[in-house]
Amino acid sequence: MRVLIVFAAALVLSALIFPAAIGQLARARMGQQIREEGPAAHHSKAGTPTAGGLLFVLVALVLYLAADRTLAGGFVLIALILGAALGFVDDVSAIRGRRSLGLKARHKIVIQLATGAFLGYLAVRWGLTSQWVPFDGRHPITGWIIIVVSALAVAVIAVLQQRPSAGLMPAILAGILVGFLFYNLYPARIFMGDTGSLALGTAMAAAAIATGFLWYLPLLALVFVVETISVIAQVASFKMTGRRVIKMSPLHNHFIVSGWRETPLALWFWAGSLVAAVLVLALARPGAPT
Repeated sequence: MRVLIVFAAALVLSALIFPAAIGQLARARMGQQIREEGPAAHHSKAGTPTAGGLLFVLVALVLYLAADRTLAGGFVLIALILGAALGFVDDVSAIRGRRSLGLKARHKIVIQLATGAFLGYLAVRWGLTSQWVPFDGRHPITGWIIIVVSALAVAVIAVLQQRPSAGLMPAILAGILVGFLFYNLYPARIFMGDTGSLALGTAMAAAAIATGFLWYLPLLALVFVVETISVIAQVASFKMTGRRVIKMSPLHNHFIVSGWRETPLALWFWAGSLVAAVLVLALARPGAPT
């Protein structure tokens, strides 16, 4: 019940405060920058308030203090804050520099690796090292290994078991995102920006650690993994052969320039995420610790 209550509270609270946030971000001239070579359909989105991920942190912090206060929840909250901080710097850099790219990719990766290593260290210090190993039950992971794995997981992703308290912060974030969706559906009134996407990616990795699903994270984040691989493949192919493997990366842009409308495309991506989540829950059935 606590999970359902905090989910509902996050949804209602975020839905109520996002209209005010949209106005504040607009007055602060935090408008989305659109890359010129992107899909033509995206150009109309230029200037839409971005960095809405700041509200993710605010709502999550309030509800954590009000309803959670566990080590696992605090671990995810710290990850959310660190990711949001990097994303906000990236968003401001893109807006002030009048370019859509923001910080250089190599700089973000280095910072994310350091963030992941720090989260791995906290996981060791706070005893969050017990993980579900595919087809082999639950096992503790040696400290230095989880630090390395955590760093890599956070760097790669820009999200039901016997400890329900570990699910409170993910439930809060899920509620916030549903509230955010009211204002992000096409045509969007606000974007989360890198402030939100990096915060959620970092928090997703932290939640996977806190709940013991770290080894299942690539499957749980299947859509994000496929999107990332599409960018890597596109860049590698163009540099080595001068040819593109898809019309435009990331993969969702390929479908947009191929004539897909954004709403049906988003529904297909949501369906893919849902299938991946169901597979993770089916494969990682909770059992007695080993």
